[in-house]
Amino acid sequence: MRFTPDAVWNVVVLGFVVTAAITDVGWRKIPRALTLVALGGGLVFHWATGNALSAATAAFVGFGIGLTLFRLGAIGGGDVKLITAMGALLGLGRWVVAMEVAVIVAGVIAFIQVCRRGMVRQTFHNMGLLVRGVWTRGLVEHPVVNLRNPSLVRMPFGLAAALGTLAALVMNT
Repeated sequence: MRFTPDAVWNVVVLGFVVTAAITDVGWRKIPRALTLVALGGGLVFHWATGNALSAATAAFVGFGIGLTLFRLGAIGGGDVKLITAMGALLGLGRWVVAMEVAVIVAGVIAFIQVCRRGMVRQTFHNMGLLVRGVWTRGLVEHPVVNLRNPSLVRMPFGLAAALGTLAALVMNT
């Protein structure tokens, strides 16, 4: 059996997102070294295969979106690094698909957690506070509804990102 460079690369990408998911679920942390190696490796691989612009664009867009969500207190710094590294690893087309699936998966996981904890009503109230806060104060962190509030439901995005990446690779976009 022969393995193509793309097939080997897909295994590398899956290894990265599975490792990130395991560390995110287990320790609520995605190591900086892991994401930096993935970012650099992705950019080098895509430069060598003629897709550097796609990978750099996805990493740049991912960083911009991630940083905005981080400033809002919606995600942690590890998630910003993960989203950025995934852009470099996947290139723009696959990254968009991976993020679409990851956001849907994250929403489903969050909804299940909210229901299990009996916090549906409070969650909708908090969503209203967030929308009103963005409308009145702009893109700044809400003083109560943010990632540092331990009473709110949080979930590791690494798991959703891994499932989104798997979907993007299977769809071969």
